[in-house]
Amino acid sequence: MKSPAGLLLSAIELDRASAIPLYRQLYLQIRKQILSGKMQGGVRLPSTRTLSKELALSRITILNAFDQLIAEGFLASRTGAGTYVGDEWESRGIADEEQRQPPRLSDLSQSMLSLRSSHFRGVSYTDWDPATPTSFLPSHSTYDAFPLAVWRRLMNRHLLKPTKAMLGYGELQGLQALRAAIAEYVFDARGIDCSAEQVVIVSGAQQAFNLLGMLLLNPQDSVWMEDPGHIAARIALQAQGAQVVPLRIDDQGIDIQQGLAECPDARLVFTTPSRQHPLGVTMSYARRQALIDWAAQYQSWIIEDDCDSEFRYSGRLLPALYAMDRMARVIYVGTFSKVLFPSLRLGYVILPQALIEPFCTLRAVMDRSPPTLLQATTADFMREGHFLGHIRRMRALYQARQQALLEQLQQQLGGFFNITPVEAGMHLIAWLPPTLDDDVIARELARHNIHTYALSDYCLEHALPPALLIGFAGTPEGQAQERVEALTRALSKMGYLQAT
Repeated sequence: MKSPAGLLLSAIELDRASAIPLYRQLYLQIRKQILSGKMQGGVRLPSTRTLSKELALSRITILNAFDQLIAEGFLASRTGAGTYVGDEWESRGIADEEQRQPPRLSDLSQSMLSLRSSHFRGVSYTDWDPATPTSFLPSHSTYDAFPLAVWRRLMNRHLLKPTKAMLGYGELQGLQALRAAIAEYVFDARGIDCSAEQVVIVSGAQQAFNLLGMLLLNPQDSVWMEDPGHIAARIALQAQGAQVVPLRIDDQGIDIQQGLAECPDARLVFTTPSRQHPLGVTMSYARRQALIDWAAQYQSWIIEDDCDSEFRYSGRLLPALYAMDRMARVIYVGTFSKVLFPSLRLGYVILPQALIEPFCTLRAVMDRSPPTLLQATTADFMREGHFLGHIRRMRALYQARQQALLEQLQQQLGGFFNITPVEAGMHLIAWLPPTLDDDVIARELARHNIHTYALSDYCLEHALPPALLIGFAGTPEGQAQERVEALTRALSKMGYLQAT
């Protein structure tokens, strides 16, 4: 019921220290309340004399605000009756709520929303911080060992003498110097013989997956995917309308015979051969050759995500699939997010010659290359030897961190977890008792501020025993004991350790 005495306007708050005049503050706050529906049409406002007393304002200040609101139609003055909210705002708040409908989205956007895994839900950015005492999120590196002084010096080199090329739009494929440095690095580290012309700089591996899906797939095309496998890559390809064919993983990698039996003419395969994500299996030489032969026979494509290849702690890596391919069917994707830092937002794609022009044409429509300054700094970091030195230091650091964390896990939770060291990567697989639900445990742990991922979240059809992914890269050796103690306390409170 509308009050004949007028609103109290108790929500009005004025900042007398502000540079904004008081009449303007009053005008803006009344206007906002009308637009939001909190002050509805036909409601009477207090008299200027009453407001002057209650708000400790001069009547001139209030009149100035009211005059502006009347001129814009928010208020209406009735001779001898007072000032009212304009009639056109009647029931505005209620009507807005009733008329508000879900946004109309494209089929592509709807498909991505429906495919979005719970793997990406409910994780705040603070949880991704390796400094969080109880964070075991996998695939997240440490940043305290990054040589910031070197990086700052290299960046300042370009900032102090900026060129037109540095401040301009940049090259479509990315900075020539960085592409040349990457071509040299992958030849030395992965046996990939390519030219700088075949390298395209992207904003991380995820952009590469999306662009490649747009380039190579039509709706309903079939795609082989590892199961369990890379969640974000799968969603990127499914968003293009691809039909995923999940292929199980054995001790040699992806099961090609299953793919041949179920869908031999798949348009492409996405694979992580160097270190299968998330299980950590290295694809055998025979399996690699069979995959290349299949792609050549069916004119299909192989997207090779060289996941965590820099961090191998024992033995030598097998050559990259791209290095073995003589039929130009492999596309190689790499990123600097793990080995340097994620906010750098730099990755790269190495393309067969025939895909360079169509990929770059698509890229030109979508966006430009990442910031030239960051590319130039990264190029110098690589060319002057800092990159390889940093990788060697990180290998030693992560190997020591893995060992420290593994010892504590086995000592405190050896009766609950079945866990062994890994030869590469940044996380361990902690196998759980077979009767438990890893997804339930991961969610319950999150409520105790212990953050990790469930292995089942990576699976599509091929169910595996329950397990948790335990990241070790972000846990300093000296903190391993206290973090595992926190994990142990949480599992005890949840009732899981009583049965072990």
